[in-house]
Amino acid sequence: MIEQATRAAAVSVSALDRIEAAAAKLDADIAVARESQADLQARAGTAAEKAVRAAQAASQSAGKAEDASSRALATARRVGRYAIIAFFLVLLQLAIAAIFAVSAR
Repeated sequence: MIEQATRAAAVSVSALDRIEAAAAKLDADIAVARESQADLQARAGTAAEKAVRAAQAASQSAGKAEDASSRALATARRVGRYAIIAFFLVLLQLAIAAIFAVSAR
């Protein structure tokens, strides 16, 4: 009977040792997971900051591009007006040349 109790106690101690080893491994795994989570959160925060900076830079660039487009459109309109004026001045010059040619005969 004592022998059976000793065996049962040994089995219980062995089972407790395995449970403690499993618990220690679980604690280590949880610690590693927490470290990984903290690292991921830090990286996510850094990535979010970079994304915000990139979005701000893109917004500024878009504003500058819009301003440049407006200036280019205004310049194109001005060049168009100058071309029309130059065309009519050439027509006027041709008309004057034609008048002188006809009056010279």
